[in-house]
Amino acid sequence: MVAQTTVVIIGGSYGGLGVAHAVLKGIPDVKVVLINPSKRVYFNLAAPRILAKPHEIPAEKYLFPIPDLFKGYPSHLFEFVQGTAKSIDDAGKTVNVQGVDRSVIPYDYLVIASGSSTKATQGTGSALAPFKTTGSDDIETDIKNIQEKLSRAKSIVIAGAGPVGVEFAGEVAEAFKDKTGTSITLVSATNRVLPTLKEGAGAAAERLLQNLGVNVLTSRKVKNAELDARSNKWSVVLDGGETLTADLYVSTTGVIPNNDFIPAKFLTSDGWVVVDSELRAQSSDSNEKGAIYAIGDITNLPMRLLSRIADQVSVLVANLKADIVGQGKHSQYSGNKMTMMVVPVGKSAGTGQFGSWVPWSFVATMIKSKNFLIPMAPSFISAK
Repeated sequence: MVAQTTVVIIGGSYGGLGVAHAVLKGIPDVKVVLINPSKRVYFNLAAPRILAKPHEIPAEKYLFPIPDLFKGYPSHLFEFVQGTAKSIDDAGKTVNVQGVDRSVIPYDYLVIASGSSTKATQGTGSALAPFKTTGSDDIETDIKNIQEKLSRAKSIVIAGAGPVGVEFAGEVAEAFKDKTGTSITLVSATNRVLPTLKEGAGAAAERLLQNLGVNVLTSRKVKNAELDARSNKWSVVLDGGETLTADLYVSTTGVIPNNDFIPAKFLTSDGWVVVDSELRAQSSDSNEKGAIYAIGDITNLPMRLLSRIADQVSVLVANLKADIVGQGKHSQYSGNKMTMMVVPVGKSAGTGQFGSWVPWSFVATMIKSKNFLIPMAPSFISAK
C-alpha cells in the first residue's frame, strides 16, 4: 500500500489558505497539515478601518476560525495545528513546531506561506498596529490594544505614506472628526505620498488627506521615536532635527519577512525566500529541485499584493499535482501583471491605479472606500 502524501503548509493567511483549499479540492488522497500561531485568520485588507473605527465592523466580519473553513473536507485529509514553526529540517523533511503536543511534523512537500509583518522605522519603536498578522496566538487582543490607544489619542504621527499609511491616515482623520484639538501628521520619506503609484494618484491622495485635516510632510524621515513613560507622549524626531510630539506614533514603513524558522540557504540577504518560476524554494547549496515551495509575501517576488495570490496559488498547486500525481506539466509564474490598486481616503473618497489610469474618486469609493471589501472577506479566504 502506497503511503499517503502529506503537504504541510506554514502560514494561515491568504496564500496558505488558498493552497490548502486548492490541494484538497484538486489532488486526490493528499493530507494537508496547516500550521498557524492563531486559530483565526485576519482579513487585514480592511485593517486601517478596523483599527481606527472599531465600532463600525464587528470582529466576526474580519476574524474567521480556521478549522471552520475546512469542515467540508474529510477529517483524515485535513489537520490544523495551532503553533509556531521554529525550524525546518529539509534533509529529514520535518518541521519543528512550538506550542503543540506533536512538536515534529513530517512532510512530503512543504509550502512556506508565513508572510511578513509591519516594520517599524529602523532604530525606532512604535505602537503595535496589526496591519498584518502579528504571529500572536491572540490577534484579537493585538487589534483591541491599538483600537483602545487610538480611542484615547487626540494627536498621532504616522510614518510611511504608502497605501497603508494613506488609508490609515484617512480613517483616523474621520475617526477624530468629533474630537476637539486633534492633530494628525503623515510623514513621507519620499517627495510625495503613494510613491509607487502614478504621480496623479499621489497628488489626489495628498489633496484628499489635506481636506480631512491631515498634515502631510514629504521628503522627511523619522530618525527616532520614543515614548516618555511619565508624560505618556511620543517624541518623534525627524531627520532635519524637528521633533513632533503626539499621543500615539504608528509606523507603516514597509514589512519584514517572517523567516525565523527558515534555513538561511533559502533566503536572500534581506531575508526573503528565493523562488524560481515554479514557486519552488531555491537553496544556495543545491541546484536540485526540492520539495519546498513558497508563496506570497515571504517570497522575493516583487509587488507583494493580494491581487497576485490567486495566480500564485494556481501555479503552485499545479506543480504540486505534477510532483505528486505525475500528471500534467509544471506551470510557470510570470507575475507580469499591470498595477491594480485602490486606495481609500476615508469612506467617501479615494484614488489608485489601474494600469496607466488613475481612477476618479467616486470609482475608488464604489470599489473599496465605502466598505473596505468587508462583505467579500469570506471569498478571499475561501470560506464557504
